[in-house]
Amino acid sequence: MKFQRYARPVRTVSYKALMLATFILVSGLLSLVVLTHQVFRNFKSLETNVKDKLWRLQQQQESFNNQNEKKHLIRKRTPSTAFVSVQCYLCLGTTYIRWGRRDCPIKDGTQLVYEGYAGGSHYSHVGGGSDFLCLHSDPTYTPGHYTTGLSGSSYVYGVEYRDSSSFYGLFDLSLIEEGVLQYQGVPCAVCFVRSPSKLMIPSRETCPDGWTIEYTGYIMTGGHSDTKHSSSHICVDDTPQAIHGSKGNQNGAYLYVSKISCSNNMPCEPYVSVREIRCVVCSYL
Repeated sequence: MKFQRYARPVRTVSYKALMLATFILVSGLLSLVVLTHQVFRNFKSLETNVKDKLWRLQQQQESFNNQNEKKHLIRKRTPSTAFVSVQCYLCLGTTYIRWGRRDCPIKDGTQLVYEGYAGGSHYSHVGGGSDFLCLHSDPTYTPGHYTTGLSGSSYVYGVEYRDSSSFYGLFDLSLIEEGVLQYQGVPCAVCFVRSPSKLMIPSRETCPDGWTIEYTGYIMTGGHSDTKHSSSHICVDDTPQAIHGSKGNQNGAYLYVSKISCSNNMPCEPYVSVREIRCVVCSYL
């Protein structure tokens, strides 16, 4: 009896199936690459946005810090007129008028803005302004925008000292030619001081604690008997100057030293009747 040898059938893979499997594999790999690339791009974009926002926040913080420092930076004066840095908001300084002088006090932090001439209303006019002006020594006029002739209804005149020699002992007249104050023109100066505030105190010659003296003087205004209108009270320096070449009675605006009348509700203590009124201009430290 012959036995036939068993032959296992050989399986063959079709060409189409192999190509399909290869296509699927390659497509999957390509999809994975594209997805990976997209994720990478999104990550880079996110990283860029985060860096940009962080940079903007840093810039805003630096800007805020700079503004905050500027808001709090001023210069503070001590009674010795030395300056130290302190913090405040836009406390750059203030101005005041030094009546009777062409210059400003010689001290750190005080400087001349301009010098000029005191002006006011005529002593005999019933109207006009009641205040005194510090007119610039170098005026300007807009071409074609002014009139000529005596056609105005309001005028400003030069101011002159009117008190006689009996008052000369109140002042230091070392800066006045020949030591004669009466009838001379009154100069003025606008001063800038690196201080957040200034104050004129009548009836005092010293400043409160924490304030610095700019100058001392006497309260002066128009006379009560020969004027027909009121004028303001100003603090005129007790070491006055005069406008050069202004000698002689010009009959313009007048300045007299003011005195206390301790009646009509003005207490005679501590005030003394008919005594001249001192004044002081102070700036805050």
